[in-house]
Amino acid sequence: MYRVLINRNEGRILVTGKARDLKLLHEGWELLFESFDWDEAFEYAMKIAEDEVIEWYYDEEVKKKFVKGLSIAA
Repeated sequence: MYRVLINRNEGRILVTGKARDLKLLHEGWELLFESFDWDEAFEYAMKIAEDEVIEWYYDEEVKKKFVKGLSIAA
């Protein structure tokens, strides 16, 4: 599950598939969106971003594209 979290005070948006990042909800972050698709979560973050900085884990993006490539090749 990929999630889009926002910290309005810091002007940051995080796209994450890591369950451990849910602890951020206790540190002033809000959960805005959930999806089983990384691209969908990232596109949502891009759509809502104004002046916020968007952050994500590079390894999640690469893994998504690798798995997608494997399914096309099969």
